[in-house]
Amino acid sequence: MINVTVLVVPAGSGMAITAIKALRQDKNIRTVSADSDRLAPGLYLSHKGYIVPRFENEAFYDNLKKIIQKEDVKVIIPALDTILLDFSRRKQEFEDVGAKVLVSDPKTIEITRDKWSTYNELKHTIPLPESFIRKEDVNIAYPLNMKPKAGSGSQHVYKINSEEELEFYCRRVENPIIQEYLVGKEYSTDCLADMNGKLVLWISRERIETKAGISVKGKIVRDDRLEDMAKKIASKLQFVGPFFFQAKEDDEGIPKLTEINARIAGTMCLSSFSGPNIHSLAVRLCMGENVKIPKIKYGLYVTRYWEEIYLVEETITEKVSSIK
Repeated sequence: MINVTVLVVPAGSGMAITAIKALRQDKNIRTVSADSDRLAPGLYLSHKGYIVPRFENEAFYDNLKKIIQKEDVKVIIPALDTILLDFSRRKQEFEDVGAKVLVSDPKTIEITRDKWSTYNELKHTIPLPESFIRKEDVNIAYPLNMKPKAGSGSQHVYKINSEEELEFYCRRVENPIIQEYLVGKEYSTDCLADMNGKLVLWISRERIETKAGISVKGKIVRDDRLEDMAKKIASKLQFVGPFFFQAKEDDEGIPKLTEINARIAGTMCLSSFSGPNIHSLAVRLCMGENVKIPKIKYGLYVTRYWEEIYLVEETITEKVSSIK
């Protein structure tokens, strides 16, 4: 592959930061990032950063197109749940100015962004927790798990221990899904599909410890049950590029799907460090390259810590630009 410039947006999300770090390990990839916040850390980890309007401003997309043309961007990686659908619908717009978007089709995103749609799409394909959207239909024992159908980052997730709590949280959580409460180990499986939707890679990791929905300690594991789940999910839904799913064991040790996201994951850096650099491989596939999947190092651990970037005004001015 000849040298390729990749645009990662927004530069402040956790998944963007880990993507930029992984992409920089490939000497053939140059990273550009964009964000509305001039202190977004990804702006300073990438080779070049740009300040752009916020997503809801139509000028945001006009600015991105100018960046694509100025920096000769060939691949865009959207790195936030709330912008995936827009980027998917605008694929052709970006291709018209020379850049491909590493994102799945709108239908796949719409299904995976709604946990009830995901449940109905896959309930006859893989193990899932018993799920309900009407409290009147719940017919399983407490405790239960409640969360928003379109939620992410473990926000507004509650353990329900009684009928009184069920009534209470149904009034507090907007458009909730009510599910069987799972008590066992939790896993994420990072996956990569080629541009035709064929699954080419899956790497599972145990989520040893999480904070605010983000894995801060993990371990690369090999599990035939998760491999089987990855293959069945990919055969049922059409993914393009990186995606991941999470599963948690029930009281009998059976892993059941809890979530799918049609995007890169914040802790996908562990999978990339285990041998196959998912972020780099995704870019290479997007550019039409035939890739060879490196061997996976099982048993590898990750533990996270905070890392600071110190700046002065001169550094900000030198590193980050506004597009004209």
